[in-house]
Amino acid sequence: MRKKLLSKTYLRDVNEYIIEFLFTNDDYFLAKKKIIKTVPFVLSNGLKVIDNNYYIIEILPKNENYVIRAYLDSDKNLIEYYIDITNGCGIDLDSKIPYYDDLYLDITITNNNVEVLDEEELENAYKNGLIDSDTYNMAIETKDKLLDEIKNHSNKYLNLDVKVLLDEI
Repeated sequence: MRKKLLSKTYLRDVNEYIIEFLFTNDDYFLAKKKIIKTVPFVLSNGLKVIDNNYYIIEILPKNENYVIRAYLDSDKNLIEYYIDITNGCGIDLDSKIPYYDDLYLDITITNNNVEVLDEEELENAYKNGLIDSDTYNMAIETKDKLLDEIKNHSNKYLNLDVKVLLDEI
């Protein structure tokens, strides 16, 4: 597992950004990142997910085992959802920033195309003793539940309006 702070994740090539948090929601933590200056980040399929004046919204449900990251362009149009399967979340005691324990397994949603990523990383973590069988099974069950919710459009966090969330903070 890799502990990831919402303040640092996915900003390694970003030179300047603004980050804001919402801690008051009973159901989830929320982070909004506005990218001010960066080198564009383009995926292997040609999709640009990070550039100047783009946004990243991170929704960290307090009682679920995943975090949802929404990438938006400078006009606040949704580009992609990226979902990390996690082994819980909380507030880091030292930094007072929300964090999650990444379990390697991911799901992306781009233009209604759903893809599961890094199943081999989860499998290797289990085989190498980095996670136990209960954690491995929970990650698989969470992935399966999310895929069903995505198919049925029933995940309450994916149904949130990310444009409204941008203005909520």
